[in-house]
Amino acid sequence: MGMASEELLVTLQILPGFFSNCLFLVLYDSVVLVKRVVALLSSSRSGGSREWRRMLTSAGLRSIWNSFLLDAYKQVKLGCEAPNSKVVKVPGPSSSSGGGGVINVTSVPAGTTTRNECNLLDFETSDRPLVVNFGSATPPFVSHLPAFRRLVEDFSDVADFLLVYIDEAHPSDGWVAPPMGSSCFNVRKHQNLEERLGAARKLTEHFSLPPQCQLVADCMDNNANVAYGVSNERVCIVQQRKIAYLGGKGPFFYNLKDVRQWLEQSFG
Repeated sequence: MGMASEELLVTLQILPGFFSNCLFLVLYDSVVLVKRVVALLSSSRSGGSREWRRMLTSAGLRSIWNSFLLDAYKQVKLGCEAPNSKVVKVPGPSSSSGGGGVINVTSVPAGTTTRNECNLLDFETSDRPLVVNFGSATPPFVSHLPAFRRLVEDFSDVADFLLVYIDEAHPSDGWVAPPMGSSCFNVRKHQNLEERLGAARKLTEHFSLPPQCQLVADCMDNNANVAYGVSNERVCIVQQRKIAYLGGKGPFFYNLKDVRQWLEQSFG
């Protein structure tokens, strides 16, 4: 009875945010539909030939609901001990180079993952905060990577940085998000750890993240994603093994400006 009451309470807490996200998708689809109709009426070739992918789909609704559940049941709490999730170090860069356009993700050689297993707090030092950035090749997160790169460059002398690549929020064979910017990443839902490591490496190669930023991937059981309630993207700061800053749930409440402000107030 107690567990049922807890689940009901969580559901009631989730519903307002869930419906607001659904309303946003309805408005987005409506705007796109109106633009397509206008383009067709004006005989625009680009408007008539472009494929339209609705955002409000059954897969989208399931993804949104699951993201709110992850956030509601997350282990991480501000001021409390940081979850020491198991992660895997991403192997070094490949011979391929980055660039604009569509990026098809390949996997890394099998058999290289076991020896690279570690824990998230292994990257923290006692006298420096650790900025942990969770995300994947989803368009909203990708659009924030240039700002994150500048953050690493500006504060790497006083803080450590870790990028944790998680499960794809918008895989190319699932709920696909509209592209943002010049780069489009074709990443399928990860079937094994090698595919996830390959996707992580391709993304960071394309955006040329500074070497001061360590790169790891969540394990296939998604233990870091669950513990930190990421789902889409989230950033937090660990200091002395405790959560000193906990960012909001992405994509709407993901904010690197708050992280910069925290670092500036702490270190000037």
